[in-house]
Amino acid sequence: MMLRAVVAGVLPGFRLVKDGRQRNLRLALYRLPVRAPLPTLDLISMWAHRFPMNLGTSTYSFWHFGETKQPLAAYLESASSAGFEGIEILEDNVEKADRDYFLEIKRRSFELGLPIYCVSVHNNFVKPSKDERIKEVEKVKKWIEWASLLGASAIRVNSGRWATIRSFDELMEAKGVEPPVQGYSDEEAFDWVRECFELLLPAATENGIILGMENHWGLSRNAENMIRLFKSLQSPYFRAILDTGNFIERTYEQMEAVAPYTAMVQAKTYYGGGVWYSLDIDYPRVFGIIRKAGFNGWVSLEFEGKEEHATAAAKSRELLWPLVHPA
Repeated sequence: MMLRAVVAGVLPGFRLVKDGRQRNLRLALYRLPVRAPLPTLDLISMWAHRFPMNLGTSTYSFWHFGETKQPLAAYLESASSAGFEGIEILEDNVEKADRDYFLEIKRRSFELGLPIYCVSVHNNFVKPSKDERIKEVEKVKKWIEWASLLGASAIRVNSGRWATIRSFDELMEAKGVEPPVQGYSDEEAFDWVRECFELLLPAATENGIILGMENHWGLSRNAENMIRLFKSLQSPYFRAILDTGNFIERTYEQMEAVAPYTAMVQAKTYYGGGVWYSLDIDYPRVFGIIRKAGFNGWVSLEFEGKEEHATAAAKSRELLWPLVHPA
C-alpha cells in the first residue's frame, strides 16, 4: 500500500498493476486526466530507485572475435575487478560444455560475488531444411540445461538469418539486410522461427529460463517482426533482449516498441570507434524509454569498440552506472 501511495503521489494518474506476463510490478497508464502532466525524466528519476536495475557485462566486452581467448574465469575476474554486478557469458568464451566445468565456473562466480544472469547462444532457425532447424532447437535445449545449472535466468537466442551474405563484415555493410534463399520468403522463415521457439518453450518453462530473443539481424532486425513473434506465442518465457546498438534505423522508435516486451537490455558502447560501426546513443533517453515501460532488470554492457578492453569497460561503467543506479 505504501508503494502504491508513493507512485500515486509522484505520478498523478498512474497506478501500480501486476503484469502476469512480465512477472514484475510495472507502471501502467490508467484513467489519466486530460490536464494531468505526463511524467518527465526528472519525475521518473525521483522513483527510479524504487525499481532497481542491475549493471552487468557480457564477457564479449573483454574479448572480440578474432582475438586470442583467455579462460572464462579470467573474464569473470575482469568483470568483478571493474565493478560490475553480474556477468553474461557468451557461448564463444566457454572452453568446454560439461557439467564439472560449469560447476567450477558457477563456484568461481559465487566467490567473486558475480551472479551469472544470462548465457548468450548462437543459433539460426532461418534454415529451409527442417532437419537442420531441429538440430538448432536441440542445441538450444542443451544450453537451456547448462544455463539452469549455472544459475542463470535467461539465455540470449537469435531468430537467425538467411546467410545469403556469407561474410558478417559484408552483412554489416548492408545494415543487416540480406535477400532470402532463392525459392523461399521471409514469411516462410517467420513460420519456421515461430515453430522453433514453440518447440523450445516447454524446456524453457520447466527450467525457469527465459528465451531472450535479441534484435540481432536476420528476422529479428526490426521491432515489428519481434513483436509479431511475441504476440504469436504469448509466453512469459519468451521475451526480448533489447540491444541498444542493433536498431540502426528508427532507433528510439523501435526501442519504444520493444521495451514493454524486454527482459534484459544489452547496452552497446564504442570507445575507440566501433568494430563495424558506431552509434551515438542517447543513454538518458534510452533509460527514460525502458523505465517508462516498467523495466527493472539487468543492463548488460556490450563494449564493441577498438579501445583496450579494460579501460573501455571502466569508461562504460562510469557512463551507465548513474543511469542504472540514480542518486
